[in-house]
Amino acid sequence: MDASVVYDVAMALPHEERVRLYNMLKSEVVPQAPQKKATISTLKFSDDEALEYLIEKFKI
Repeated sequence: MDASVVYDVAMALPHEERVRLYNMLKSEVVPQAPQKKATISTLKFSDDEALEYLIEKFKI
């Protein structure tokens, strides 16, 4: 999952919906090692990293 997409979608939502999205992602996240090594041009984040990004950005 691309963290910038998660951020863009979350920013378009009202606060209550952001919290719902956060809770949904939190319940579905299973910690795991990244499947591939990221390169600078195609940097991707795992679901867990995207969730951490949302938590830090929105201080949920």
